[in-house]
Amino acid sequence: MLTNGKNQLNYLDMLSKNRLEKLLKLKTRKGRKEEKRFLVEGKRFLKEALESNWEMELVLFSEIFKRTPEEESLFNKIKNKGIDIIPVKNQIMKSLSDTVTPQGIIGVMKKKEFISQDAFALKKTLAKDTDFVLALDSVQDPGNLGTLLRTADAAGVDSVLLSEDTAELYNPKVLRSTMGSIFHLPIFKDVNLKNTIPLLKRRGFKIFASEVKEGKFYDQLDYSGKVCLIIGSEATGIDKKVVELSDEKVRIPIYGKAESLNASVAGGIILFEMARKRRLNK
Repeated sequence: MLTNGKNQLNYLDMLSKNRLEKLLKLKTRKGRKEEKRFLVEGKRFLKEALESNWEMELVLFSEIFKRTPEEESLFNKIKNKGIDIIPVKNQIMKSLSDTVTPQGIIGVMKKKEFISQDAFALKKTLAKDTDFVLALDSVQDPGNLGTLLRTADAAGVDSVLLSEDTAELYNPKVLRSTMGSIFHLPIFKDVNLKNTIPLLKRRGFKIFASEVKEGKFYDQLDYSGKVCLIIGSEATGIDKKVVELSDEKVRIPIYGKAESLNASVAGGIILFEMARKRRLNK
């Protein structure tokens, strides 16, 4: 049911206490894991989700949500897909929101799991035409993870591999930082990189490991063909055993006094140099 928010109705009754409790569980990692669902917030994020092949189950809106022609167009897209739209009180919207100033609209999405932990599953599911891969090893800061996914999307990366101890993909801060790019990329999580990197090498990939103090400068390497860039954690970098599996170590020169760049900035610099050179080689 959809209403313009002017009718005098009991918003909470339309949602039901039991359903609200389940939605509140999605604010926790445990709840998202159990329910296999997550929340997306804001009109831009919902628009990206609607235009993807991910499944949206429900949309909630409150009086905070402004009903301009643009917003009405968004509602029409939601209705045309047969998705339930439920009005809720502003208080409920704020309890579900993860932002300081909620936009007044939240969608409930089904998780999409691309992979199990074993390399054999990756071999079967990684698209045959994949030739530009980003692997993230223990990137635990949600903001960095989300930004790296957004950057990978912008740079034309085909697939992203996340190691087992990388930050949770469906963490609200990760989602916000992706700005919708989560819906554009095959993202394989819980990947054992020690097992998977040799698999990629057998498939003809050249492996580049980002290092702070070792290796060739990022603009001095050939990135043609099938390539995989590995970015490590902010605190410890890439696992040494994973680095040993790489074909090249790559680093960014530091001209000032800073010891290093954070993972998302370093990843962005290298990814776009790789993308630039790959375009020149086509």
